Amino acid sequence: MYNGLFINSNQSAVIATDNLQNTNNSLGQSLNELSSGLQITGAWVNPAGYEIAQSLNATSLGINQATSNANNGNSLINIASGALSTIQGMLGTMQTLATNAANGTNSVQNLNALNSEFQQLGSEITQIANSTQFNGLNLLNASGSGAITSSVSAFSFQIGPNADVGTNQISVSIQGVAAGLLGLTKTNGSIASSLSSVSLTGSTTSAGNTSALIALSAVQAAITQVAGISGQLGSYQNRVTQILGNLQTEGTNTQAAYNNIMDVNFAQEMSQFTLLSTLAQSGEAMLSQASMVPQGLLTLLK
Repeated sequence: MYNGLFINSNQSAVIATDNLQNTNNSLGQSLNELSSGLQITGAWVNPAGYEIAQSLNATSLGINQATSNANNGNSLINIASGALSTIQGMLGTMQTLATNAANGTNSVQNLNALNSEFQQLGSEITQIANSTQFNGLNLLNASGSGAITSSVSAFSFQIGPNADVGTNQISVSIQGVAAGLLGLTKTNGSIASSLSSVSLTGSTTSAGNTSALIALSAVQAAITQVAGISGQLGSYQNRVTQILGNLQTEGTNTQAAYNNIMDVNFAQEMSQFTLLSTLAQSGEAMLSQASMVPQGLLTLLK
């Protein structure tokens, strides 16, 4: 407390100035928060909170990218699964053709027609296997991002924000389904099994029926093999779907934690701003009054 009147100093004005400066500093910070929408506008405001928020933000960014990665992985699996479904349908047609050819009522012309369609379907399966891609990566011909063996392609999906491979990556392997890998071709690439066997005289031999049965057996084995590959992709897809759900929940909660630390509470801050604004006006008025105190001493000199 300061008592008395002094010509050489005005302690009341000094105190009023200090208080007004503190109010203006707080008012400036309040304006900064309201204009930026952030309650921590820099590390100097709240060092510990800022550090935690930046860590949360980095995690949130990583989760967002991991979610994108998982979606891409899901798309890759969907494309492969769709192609396998098409191949499975073609194998079903090949089985029908072989079953038809195995019947002893077919003429030579019938067998040749059945065999022609059978051979074309086998070649088309290889075509689909060689052309099914995602982002330039071949999916069904053992030429993906990394080949485990000559018949299996491997892909790694980064589905977490951290470097720990065990918990932040999943590996997907897809067995090739070209006709040769399904046991449908000879070493020279031609379709191994024929539905027709014609003698030099043009009559159908008993070997025609045998050829069709061999072809039927090969196709049935291929159907089982493709079904197994499809089932494996289905399990991968289920896993990626579960991961996506978890990433979305984790991402939402992490972002909420970041916002809770960094974002300003507008209702609360506006109330504070109004108070500081009123206090600043009051401080300016009181400083004006304090500046007039030394002039009161002049009345004592009269």
